[in-house]
Amino acid sequence: MKEARLKLGDQVIQKLQTVEDPELFVDIVNLGLIYGVELQGEKCIISMTLTTMGCPLNDYLEEHIKQAVLELPEIKEVEVKLVWYPVWSVERMTEAAKKQLGVRTEETGKEATTAKSDRILDVHTSIKQLTERYPELVQDMYEIGFTRITIPGMLQTVGRVMTLELGAKAMKLDLAKVKNDLRKRGYEFDD
Repeated sequence: MKEARLKLGDQVIQKLQTVEDPELFVDIVNLGLIYGVELQGEKCIISMTLTTMGCPLNDYLEEHIKQAVLELPEIKEVEVKLVWYPVWSVERMTEAAKKQLGVRTEETGKEATTAKSDRILDVHTSIKQLTERYPELVQDMYEIGFTRITIPGMLQTVGRVMTLELGAKAMKLDLAKVKNDLRKRGYEFDD
């Protein structure tokens, strides 16, 4: 009996890995959003968090989680519990997700900037790291179409994993045009 429940729990996790965050293009398990899976008979209770409070993706993710898990014949009901503790951070992501998103450690970013010019951007470095180096980049990005960057808390949450490349994709902006617009504002790129 216990072995069957463990197997079902594994199947639930596999189904959750099919649910992608539509802005980051990484599944919610590898993003570290899933905090727990509890099986109670034919009911599955999933404890999860979001990258930021008030995330507009809450309803979208809940709907897709329920659809995915209800594909398992043993599950007849799915409840999604939103939790805020522990607070989500980049450290909760798997190495595979960090690699996919191009997340670099602070040390790597610092090493790269000490050897280069002041205003060189890497499209694979997190937007949070870039804006910490160049605070004026926030306004520059807003002016070229990254309108969500000024939403309070975005840089501290999603900005930790969002890169210029992913951000352009999420905002449906052409990366070549983004780079060109930023070059006009005095930035260069490390490609």
